[in-house]
Amino acid sequence: MKKNWSTMPERTPLMKTRTRRVFDPKEKITAVLSVWTETKKMTQVCREMSVSWALLDQWQNQAMEGMLAALSPKRPQTTRELPPRLQKLIDRKLSGGNLVKLEKRLKTIQSKAN
Repeated sequence: MKKNWSTMPERTPLMKTRTRRVFDPKEKITAVLSVWTETKKMTQVCREMSVSWALLDQWQNQAMEGMLAALSPKRPQTTRELPPRLQKLIDRKLSGGNLVKLEKRLKTIQSKAN
């Protein structure tokens, strides 16, 4: 079905365009905490604030991300360097005969199984 655009009324300065509502952070926090503390149900909060369920869910996700960011360590975790003597010992064990011996033993066990 085609719309006849010529019959549509043109916008006049008197027609108001829909503006986006802005919620105060305190309103968002109150809404999220009332759901989290089970004081109110999500549907009740949505109805009282005239917001969609998806928007309230988005606020909950943002609150959770904010808490995780606030509670995460401030300094990046640095790995400690191993003492050179210990590092040499580990390298020797990995590249040394132990690994080669284990591989040979594994091959003999596999060949006997076949």
